[in-house]
Amino acid sequence: MTLFAPFSGTLYLPDKEFLNTSTPVLLPDGRPIAGIVWHTWTQRFEITDPAGSVVAECRPEGVFRRRFPVRTLDGRRVVQLIPGAWRPFNGAELILAAGGQLTVRQVSVWSDRKFEFYGQHGLVGRIMPTTGTFSFRPDSYAFEVLAPVMSALEAIAIAQALRLVARGNRSSAAAASSV
Repeated sequence: MTLFAPFSGTLYLPDKEFLNTSTPVLLPDGRPIAGIVWHTWTQRFEITDPAGSVVAECRPEGVFRRRFPVRTLDGRRVVQLIPGAWRPFNGAELILAAGGQLTVRQVSVWSDRKFEFYGQHGLVGRIMPTTGTFSFRPDSYAFEVLAPVMSALEAIAIAQALRLVARGNRSSAAAASSV
């Protein structure tokens, strides 16, 4: 299975373990399809193939309005996520490699871990948490791609970019509540 081919099915994206810089992306049968290398302080990440070779990377841009472009090593766009100004998830712009756009919908008011994605013909995918909110790894996700409108690489990039936005929002909320 190639990361660049159209994909439909479920991907499991475990959350980062403490002091571990990488996590696998798994198929339902437990086989790794890719990996994610985390750079926590800079909010960067890299997506690797099962052998560990870097396939794509995200280097967030912008100060006031963050952008999360994910590109291959030769500079081609995989996805670009631009969170909404007032509503980071429901107002987000999500652009796929071929230029198509998906609408992001946050499913739960209380959780920043449940999302649905809509294309021209309706629902094309959803992200659901696989662990409890107060667990040691709260951002473990299952990404169910219902229609082959994106590649596995695009799905992984979308999930990881949304995870960065959610973590940033949580950090901002925690900092604001401590004042």
